[in-house]
Amino acid sequence: MRLALVEAGLGAGGTERVVSLIVKDRHARGDEVHVFAFSSDEDDIYFSLPSGVTVHRLPDAREGPFSRSSIKTVNRILRLRAELRKLRPDVVLSFLTKINIVSLLSTRGLGIPVLVSERNNPGAQPKHFLWNMIEPLVLSQAHRLIMQTEAISKTLPTSLRTKAVVIGNPCDRNRIRKPTRRALRVVAVGRLVDQKGFDTLIEAFANVCAEVPEWCLTIYGEGPDRHQLQERIRARHMQDRISLAGVTAKAGSWIDDAALFVLSSRYEGFPNVLMEAMAAGLAVISTRCDFGPAEIIEDGVSGLLVPVDDVDSLAAALKLLMLDESLRGSFAEAGYQTVLRFSTETIMAKWDSCIRQVTAANRRSPKRPLRRGRDELRSGE
Repeated sequence: MRLALVEAGLGAGGTERVVSLIVKDRHARGDEVHVFAFSSDEDDIYFSLPSGVTVHRLPDAREGPFSRSSIKTVNRILRLRAELRKLRPDVVLSFLTKINIVSLLSTRGLGIPVLVSERNNPGAQPKHFLWNMIEPLVLSQAHRLIMQTEAISKTLPTSLRTKAVVIGNPCDRNRIRKPTRRALRVVAVGRLVDQKGFDTLIEAFANVCAEVPEWCLTIYGEGPDRHQLQERIRARHMQDRISLAGVTAKAGSWIDDAALFVLSSRYEGFPNVLMEAMAAGLAVISTRCDFGPAEIIEDGVSGLLVPVDDVDSLAAALKLLMLDESLRGSFAEAGYQTVLRFSTETIMAKWDSCIRQVTAANRRSPKRPLRRGRDELRSGE
């Protein structure tokens, strides 16, 4: 089987991690795998891919008329369509909201089944009103809509729910290395953007740090909010207790020297780092944000859930766990058992079933010839 996977980039994000796992699984099954990313040749591939997998980079224009958002989107559609028309994959797997729209428009009329995967809270992501208008219409062309939680699938319009398949993110406990030692460190991981709520975490930690003088907070990740987060740390005189450590050189190395993990997000799709922390045997605290954490953590058993943007509640949860080593151990053990439901083998089997159903149905359906002439000229081909 020939597969094409389409994603925005090849960096250190949660989506890229899941794509890399799917790529490895399909390659191991003997498939011909192609990865398309709108990244430049200079961008590194953070998650390793097997030799034999073909990576197609489709970099965006960095300046000039083609760098404008609307023109850039059209340019992406035309370039991806040209590549997929030559490749003729058996199925396309697409990841993230705007990339899904690009993939569906790129394959229109080509007779290639498309599975689109939503990786976040679709209602909370900032989008131009035109995206909101066309999204339901374009998504109706998808063969399957892969949603990460039952809660997210219920946000779909009724007309699309019959196409929804719920597949969580994989987490292999055997491949997550355990912390080398239990330093008294709180860790958080994610892109430095408003979604992740690191401003709330900084305030919560600052409010209780005097009562736990041996503890520190390390936030891993990069993003546009670095400066304002650093200013917030300075304003609270926390430079010696709170650090912004950037992106780790090796995936998962943020687990080292950690005793407690916090997810402070305002919204999520399915938080990979929360699963990784639980798989590594860390006690966890998370906001009860839409979506994901409440379907992973049993509050008071395998972790603590707190309201979104509630500094006092997060501070109380931090204080409770920082002062109670026994409770941290209890949560860590329960969390470690929780991730069995999301083993890589289990999740990849669900992807395989979905891919096989779609490709089998596509082979049985009558093929219509591509419309040429004026339609082809309109598409720029």
